[in-house]
Amino acid sequence: MKKILIIAAVFLFIVLLTNLANRVPADDATGTSFSLKAQKVVACSSKEIVLVDPHQKATRLDKDESWPDCSSFQSNQVQDFYLSRGEKTHFLGFEKTVWWRKAM
Repeated sequence: MKKILIIAAVFLFIVLLTNLANRVPADDATGTSFSLKAQKVVACSSKEIVLVDPHQKATRLDKDESWPDCSSFQSNQVQDFYLSRGEKTHFLGFEKTVWWRKAM
């Protein structure tokens, strides 16, 4: 009888810990990489950047300290941006987009 009570208590303790652990919110998706292809820079400041795709859909991003100076981006050039999510958008890199993606 004593063994059954100990096993039941351990089982309930494990269930209680599991329940508490499931209530803790998951970390946000920091570090998740993504890319924005065929984008033009239409506005740039020290805190944010606005990109426009070929379908004229604008994307506004809050910048962190990893972004290069705004003069690095030419407003008439179509570029692919490689970014990472976080509290603010982290800059990983950019390159001139390929010719066939501009027409899409």
